[in-house]
Amino acid sequence: MSTLKVFFLLICLMLPKEIVHAGEPGTAETTKVEQVDNKEPQNKIQKKEIIKEKLVNTDIQLPKNPIDKIFFQPLGQVLDPRYAIVTGDCSPAQKGYSCKIVKPKKKSNHFNKYYYYLNGNKEVYGVIAFRDHRIGNVDYCRSLIGEWGEYFKNFEFETKTKEENLDQLVLITKSIKPSEVYMSCYPESYRDIKSYFSLKLFINES
Repeated sequence: MSTLKVFFLLICLMLPKEIVHAGEPGTAETTKVEQVDNKEPQNKIQKKEIIKEKLVNTDIQLPKNPIDKIFFQPLGQVLDPRYAIVTGDCSPAQKGYSCKIVKPKKKSNHFNKYYYYLNGNKEVYGVIAFRDHRIGNVDYCRSLIGEWGEYFKNFEFETKTKEENLDQLVLITKSIKPSEVYMSCYPESYRDIKSYFSLKLFINES
């Protein structure tokens, strides 16, 4: 078997595991993955590091996909009751649209409120997850933004935040389904939202 075939075989073997590791920060899925990783034998970890080092040295970047779901809910599709229970209504972001307060099946302990924004066809085009009370000091909040920043690196996003700005995260993508992410440690108050830490994810419908 040629060296090139071996290289691509290693890539194929590694890809499914990387996808499994890409759980939203603060969710039970992320915690479970961390526990599994901590129990791995040292020899397996060393083999992984050798493989990763070889892949890095090849200077080949694999393409990333645009984000298409959050907390199990597919974006651009109707609100799926398998993944979220509607508990009330919230203020829509646009006239003629609607907003639902939900309890997602997959939650992050970083937030305690989840608003799903629906278009005229009842499809989810945006999600705002936030915490309506203080979560700790500035350094802790910045660490949460750092975790989400690492998570979003799994997808096709371009960072618009200045490197020295640790209190916010702004990401955009110009893919087939353009989307944008905005996260902030700053207190915010607008419509029916009062937030001390928030995640906003919206897809462009135009």
